[in-house]
Amino acid sequence: MALIDNSPKDNYQEGYLIYDKNNVFKGKFLSSKKSLISEICFNTSMTGYQEIITDPSYKSQFITFTFPLIGIVGTNNEDYESWKIHCSGIIIKELIEDDSNWRSNQRFFDWIVNQNSSAFWDIDTRALTYLIRNKGPKNVMMCTKSYFESKTLDEILLEINNFKKLEDTDVINSYTNELKKTNHNINGKFKVAFLDFGAKDNIKKSLINRNCHIEEYDMNFSAKKIINNKYNGLFLSNGPGDPKKIFQEIKNQLNLLIDTNIPIFGICLGHQILCLALGAETKRMEKGHRGANHPVKNLKTQKVEITSQNHGFVVSEKNFPKEMEVTHLSLFDKTIDGMKSKKHPLFSVQYHPESSPGPHDSRYLFDNFIETIKKHAS
Repeated sequence: MALIDNSPKDNYQEGYLIYDKNNVFKGKFLSSKKSLISEICFNTSMTGYQEIITDPSYKSQFITFTFPLIGIVGTNNEDYESWKIHCSGIIIKELIEDDSNWRSNQRFFDWIVNQNSSAFWDIDTRALTYLIRNKGPKNVMMCTKSYFESKTLDEILLEINNFKKLEDTDVINSYTNELKKTNHNINGKFKVAFLDFGAKDNIKKSLINRNCHIEEYDMNFSAKKIINNKYNGLFLSNGPGDPKKIFQEIKNQLNLLIDTNIPIFGICLGHQILCLALGAETKRMEKGHRGANHPVKNLKTQKVEITSQNHGFVVSEKNFPKEMEVTHLSLFDKTIDGMKSKKHPLFSVQYHPESSPGPHDSRYLFDNFIETIKKHAS
């Protein structure tokens, strides 16, 4: 067993992160619970940690940050992407106790505590990232020293192995139970039905800034109600979990909406759901794409866009329907990052054009949605 040990800091409880039988990390553990199990992933972004941690797409996941100074600019009331922290916990090089930014109104350390979240630190996050890249996504445990010492390693590994995998959990249903649906910008010119599966707030802001009146729906939406309300457009948001699971629950209602030829735009999970509805397939990625510097090629303009990404599932190139056209490709691994329908006024992208604090290379996609709405206005 490779036991990776960092010198402890004063006043923090010791803890362990158990990746597998051969990789156990010793560090510091901050949580109201003695142990936590979730799927582990990593994010390479150097900025925007508050937006990342409050992104509902990370629900039921531990986020490993490769950047070593997470928390240095504190937290504020403007950089939330939802109403709270949704990830199961964060894994960072060090836990910054002081902040240095004029926008900060709460120290990062205090924010984590007040949000009743969890953190593991005093760990070589790049060594951990190397493991994740080589071995892929899996459930791991973070726990206190006392919990670790009260069990054998085999007992802990059995507990991890018996824990449900991300694709087997109903994370969007759990999100929906907490969601408070609201309408936004009721005097906006373009009336958009917004299907919220775990949406980031900046998506809504991007639509509002383009004069959209947004009415939110959750996974239990009624196609009849949306059709009767005569919306100008339909939007499918990002969200956590396996797209196949949520698609099975909404496919009949969604297909009714697609058949009306209402203009539709989807991002991330919304992109995957639309692709499934049009006959494509999705699959688990070996490593996932999570970071703010992912190059994507726009096949129409032949330009490269730097994008923000967060997904562990992807649309498969296998048996890709002829009625769909690939519009964007990842330059990291040539996976499909965008598509449009040849039959319906519908398009979607795998990445996040709304990304805050950036990059902003793909904001034009929201303008394309508005132009599609105008073109198909009755």
